[in-house]
Amino acid sequence: MNIPTTHVGSLPRPDEMNFKSVQKIAITPDELRTYLSKVLEKQIALGITFINNGELPRSDYVNATVQRISGFFGTGIAPIPQDLEQVPDYARRFGGRNGLITLNPRAPVKLPACSAPLAYTGAESLRAELDMMVAGLDALRQRFPNTAAQLFFTSPSPGTVALFLENNHYPNYQTYLEALGVVLRQEYEIIASYGVQLQVDCPDLAMGRHTRYKHLSDNEFLSVVDANVDVLNQSLSAIDPCRTRVHVCWGNYPGSHHCDIELHKIFEHIMRVKARYISLESCNHRHAHEWEVFKDLTFPEDKVLMPGVIDTTSTSVEHPELVAQRLTNFVNLLGAQRVVASTDCGFASTASATNVSGEVAWLKLASLVHGARLASDRLK
Repeated sequence: MNIPTTHVGSLPRPDEMNFKSVQKIAITPDELRTYLSKVLEKQIALGITFINNGELPRSDYVNATVQRISGFFGTGIAPIPQDLEQVPDYARRFGGRNGLITLNPRAPVKLPACSAPLAYTGAESLRAELDMMVAGLDALRQRFPNTAAQLFFTSPSPGTVALFLENNHYPNYQTYLEALGVVLRQEYEIIASYGVQLQVDCPDLAMGRHTRYKHLSDNEFLSVVDANVDVLNQSLSAIDPCRTRVHVCWGNYPGSHHCDIELHKIFEHIMRVKARYISLESCNHRHAHEWEVFKDLTFPEDKVLMPGVIDTTSTSVEHPELVAQRLTNFVNLLGAQRVVASTDCGFASTASATNVSGEVAWLKLASLVHGARLASDRLK
């Protein structure tokens, strides 16, 4: 058996696209299709099993969805990670933000806030993005007739939107969360109707502990996790779990991460999600040891693990042998049929992200595929 491969969603934008974005030059739909085709082609050429549009049409993975929901205006403050609050000398190196969080506590970042009743208004723009991705792969199948690549498409969880964007309208958190669940259910069901895998991004289930909910105790945070999972499951109720994957992470930002909650504390809570595929950070310096959690805690029989075996915050390109070693640890515990090789997180969570350059990111993805093949060969 060959171990399948994938990544978490965001990929480096082509240089020309980055240049136009920085210079605020409008990108036409035809140009976007060209950029998208190139990103899809690179994934197919590498032999990645589950591929996507690299989130190229988006500024970031939350705002793209929020723009499809009415009711967000006004101003809220982006969450500040607790680890960066505790290392102020290091935090001062940053200009203020990375994606949707504040890296420098002295330079808070303003974001939209929920300031009116929420309603889903973005079906047309969502379908346009999906149509472009599906058409792009269909066109490439003529050049790569033997490709087995399958598409996935990402969207944030209700709890993730609540994590980043403050509530200035609903009477309490639960009501706000449930309203988000109702509108996002529409987005999820449109995505699923295209026959692609739905990936729900859930940093709220891990990163939330040391950002928006850092004032809570672990037990209090776990109550938030349970509430978030319950609402997410309601939003997913009409979708086949076998076509759904969730991504859980502690934040793809360059912090010390010494305040990250440990996997074993959230494990049983996040395993309640109604999704067959579970994507977890598993190889960076803070969480690489946690593969051993699977020795002691039961990974549900109906789930497949997508462990990160490539670190998306480091510029060092992992040796394929290391990738194979990391995968083997999971395969020995769960079986090859229940493991999909993945990255820890996305490479470009925002259009302006530059932590890992495009050329390095593609080398890392090549190593991911090579390492998965090495691990697969050793199973035969």
